[in-house]
Amino acid sequence: MTYYKIGDKVAAKKFGPLEHDFSGEVEKVYDNSVMIAITEYDPADQSGINELNGRAVVRKSEAKILKEVPRTKEDLEAAAKEEEEAAAKAAKSGKNTRRRRTKTTKESASSEKTKKVPNK
Repeated sequence: MTYYKIGDKVAAKKFGPLEHDFSGEVEKVYDNSVMIAITEYDPADQSGINELNGRAVVRKSEAKILKEVPRTKEDLEAAAKEEEEAAAKAAKSGKNTRRRRTKTTKESASSEKTKKVPNK
């Protein structure tokens, strides 16, 4: 996952009322998304931008950093910690998942034969 910071210039894909991709500046960073103040957009999307009040909340995976603001040592440490936590969470969730056993076509055919009641 990419580490975002307030002030980064980002590009995002179209969604909702917008028909074209847009770009802007990160205003707020959430756990899995960022709020973008939309600055550059296609003129055809003007009504959609007005509807969104010039802001959009976009998944981090859907946003691409165009220009970063300078990072401090603390920022880099926070980014490393975030990556470690994400990796630990992914490893933990992978261990606890259970897969459902689905019937094969042979098993489902044999179970249907046993369910049938002969006509009288």
